[in-house]
Amino acid sequence: MERTEPLKLLFVINNLYTRGNGLSASARRTITLLRERGHDVRVLSSGSAEQAQACNFTAPEFTLPAMRFPLADAIISAQGYAFAKPKRKVIKQAVAWADVVHLEEPFGLQARTAHAAKHAGKPVLATYHIHPENITATIHLDGLWPLNALLLASWRRRIYALAQVVQCPSDSVRQRLQRWGLGDKLVTISNGVGLAPSKPAAGTKTEYCAPGGRQAEVKQTPGETQPEGEQIYRLLVVGRFSREKDQATILKAMRYSRYASQIQLVFAGRGPTEKSLRRAASRLVRDGVLKHAPSFNFFDAAGLDTQAEQADLYIHAAFIEVEGLSCLEVLRHGVVPVIAHSPLTATSQFALDAHSRFKARDPKALARAIDYWLSDNDRRQMEAQKYLNIGAHYDINDCVSRLELVYRKLASGKAS
Repeated sequence: MERTEPLKLLFVINNLYTRGNGLSASARRTITLLRERGHDVRVLSSGSAEQAQACNFTAPEFTLPAMRFPLADAIISAQGYAFAKPKRKVIKQAVAWADVVHLEEPFGLQARTAHAAKHAGKPVLATYHIHPENITATIHLDGLWPLNALLLASWRRRIYALAQVVQCPSDSVRQRLQRWGLGDKLVTISNGVGLAPSKPAAGTKTEYCAPGGRQAEVKQTPGETQPEGEQIYRLLVVGRFSREKDQATILKAMRYSRYASQIQLVFAGRGPTEKSLRRAASRLVRDGVLKHAPSFNFFDAAGLDTQAEQADLYIHAAFIEVEGLSCLEVLRHGVVPVIAHSPLTATSQFALDAHSRFKARDPKALARAIDYWLSDNDRRQMEAQKYLNIGAHYDINDCVSRLELVYRKLASGKAS
């Protein structure tokens, strides 16, 4: 029989409190919901009490020291990651406590923990959150197949082969891992998003002022429109500023868009490519391609909701993406997307129309898609309505319920 009592669940992650990292934020949301359901969820992670407090979250119950890489710390931190130093005694203690061990990453800490769990006879669920190419893209080696295959083979041997279940956040991930002989372990469960908050009342326009962190509501006169020829289209881009997220292609596309002079680009995020993106944006303004300077800011959840409510289009150009929930966070507000399609990105699954997909890394194709949606306001607004309920298909409450069933099967001695 499956166990029905609350479970002792151990989440293993290098640092639960990194900012600008979707993996850590997703783990915190999942842990919160599992605790609300009565489970005893504890964390094996690095991270100080101050870091936890900054995220409005509890400190790790099994604390590890941070691992330092003197020559690479700046790059690792800029990518939104941090690493913990695996301590055998702490890992052994944490695994001994747990009913089920959940590995959130494919790195050294998780490999050590998977090995300890095997020796202790504890079941393991591992989530595939990262493609090898997410890492190698930083050093421009994402196209080097032998290196990426070597990395994935190492993760398979050291982590996924030792897990009873491997969670795939998307079908594209599942298809990739099936080719690596993991088919009988795989289960597709999205990381999930919260359902959209209620829409602003008709006639209310919410504006967000990032530099001062102020928010205000501006009442518009019914029927009020901008003067003819002065319509400004707000294009929102959300995600870590990094090579594989490919915000650079969005800026290049502006040189091919008929509407470039009417576009206001809003980049929400932080990351190592921010300086180069800012320089490229400045050149577009200096060359007269853009009349409105792109903005670059990091928003909290409330601020991002406000930006989504103001957006005319959402642009997602990443050519490597396991799921891309930042896209859903915006679309659930009723925003039409334009999403890159490539073999290693799952995000285009969210597009409901072929005109909302473009070939990754192709600025001309992106410009054509942008122009298609901006050329007809009625068409765009009708399409936007279709996205208002898209979050229901990826409701984090449903996703956690499915995850909970897997935990119970594992704790009862059953596979997926």
